[in-house]
Amino acid sequence: MPSKNTLALLCGSALASLAAGADAQQQHVAPSTDSLSQRALLTGSWDGLRTRLADAGYTVTGSEVVDSAHNYTGGDREMSRAAGQFLFGLTIDTDKAWGHPGGKVQMTVTNRHGRNLSNDANLGLLQPMQSIYGRGEIWRLADFWYEQTFNDGTTALKVGRVTHGEDFGATPCGNVSNVVLCGPASSQIVSGYLYNLPVSSWGMRLRQQLATNLHLNVGVIESNPVNLREDRGFYLGTSGATGTIYATELQWTPSLGAAGNLPGTYKIGGWYDTSNSDNVAYDIHGNYTLLSGLPAARESHHVGFHGNVVQQLVAPRADGSHGLNVVANLAVTDRASNKLRSKMAMILSYTGPIPGRPRDDVTFGIGQVTVNNHVTRAQRAQHDTGLRLLDPQKNEVAAELNYGFRITPAATIRPGLQFVRNPGGQRDRGDILAASLKLVLAL
Repeated sequence: MPSKNTLALLCGSALASLAAGADAQQQHVAPSTDSLSQRALLTGSWDGLRTRLADAGYTVTGSEVVDSAHNYTGGDREMSRAAGQFLFGLTIDTDKAWGHPGGKVQMTVTNRHGRNLSNDANLGLLQPMQSIYGRGEIWRLADFWYEQTFNDGTTALKVGRVTHGEDFGATPCGNVSNVVLCGPASSQIVSGYLYNLPVSSWGMRLRQQLATNLHLNVGVIESNPVNLREDRGFYLGTSGATGTIYATELQWTPSLGAAGNLPGTYKIGGWYDTSNSDNVAYDIHGNYTLLSGLPAARESHHVGFHGNVVQQLVAPRADGSHGLNVVANLAVTDRASNKLRSKMAMILSYTGPIPGRPRDDVTFGIGQVTVNNHVTRAQRAQHDTGLRLLDPQKNEVAAELNYGFRITPAATIRPGLQFVRNPGGQRDRGDILAASLKLVLAL
C-alpha cells in the first residue's frame, strides 16, 4: 500500500501541475512538446527508445490508478483508505515485428495494493466504493493472448489467457469509482466465476463482422476458481477447473445524428457456465437452508445476460469541450445460483464545464444492485423466527458525482462524492456519505 507521505506527494504534485496547467491555459502559452505538462505518457519516449520499439512493432504501456475514499457517515468508524493498481503491458504487432500480417500478442501484468474502506470501516456494502480494489495484493498475469485476423480483418480469433470482461459487456469505467456504477456489470455481480482484469483464465474468442457496424463475439472460457487464489497470480495450469463458460455478444456501433457525428456502441449478450454449485436459498428438500441447516440443493449450471450502451449525446467542439455522453449497464443472473440477482447503472459525463479547461469533465452516475429475491425471502423467514436480527437484504442504491481535472494529457485527478442508500441492501442501516479521490496516471 502506498504510504500516506507517498499519496500526499502524488496529490500535491498533481495539484501543483494542475495550477501550472491552468496558468498556461489562461496565458495561452504553448509549452514545449517535450515538457512534462504536454506528454501523453509521464515517462516520455525514453530518449526515443519507446518510439523505436513501437515502430518495430513493440508497444509498451503502463499506468498507475489510485482510488481513495473517506466515509463521513456509515459503518462503525470514520476513516480514509486508499487502494491502487500498477499495470504494465506489452503489445506486439506481429506484422511489424516478425513479418506475420494480421497478428497481435498482448501481455499484461498488474500489481494491486492498498486497503478497502468498506471492509475496514465495516460499511457492509454489496459493491465497494473503490473500483480498483480486489483480487489480492499480489502480482498477476492479467492477459497473455494471441489474436489473428482473417478475411481482410472481418474475422478475428483470440486464444490464450483472457478475461470475460474484456470481450463481453466491456464498458468504460475510468470516470467513476463506485463498483455499482462501474462495468462490466455481469462480471461484477458474479465475480466468483466470471472474471475481469486482473484475473485471467484459458479461453478463446471469435469475433465476426456481420455488417459494416455489426459484430458478433462468441467465446469459450475455462471456469476455474483456482485462478482467484492469491498464490496463483501466474498460474497457467488447468487443475481445479469446474466447467466451461460459453459466452456470446452482439455489438452494434452506429453513428447517429443528422451529421453522423454521434458515435455509439450497443451490446447485448449472455453466458452459460456448466459448473455445478450450491443453491443460494434452498436445501436438498426444498426448504430454506438458513432454517433447516441441511446441505444446499445442487445446481448444474449458471446463466445470465447483459446489455450495455455507450452513446455520445452531444458532439464536442473542436477543443473537446461541451460534449455529453451516456454509459448504461444492465446484468441479470439466474435465481438458483447467485446471491446478487441484477445490477443496473447510468453515467452521464460532460466535458469542459469550466471555461479555459476543455478537457476536464463532470460526471454523475446512479445505479442499483439487487439481491436475489430467493435469498431475501429466506432471510425474511429467518428474521420472522427470531434467528436473524437485521432486515432482509433487498437492494443497494449508489450515486457518485465527481470532477475530472485533466492535469496533463497523462494525469487526471478526480475528486468526488459518493452516496449509498441501503448499504448491503438493508433498509435498517444508515446511509453512507463519502468523499473520494481518484488519480489516474498514464506511464
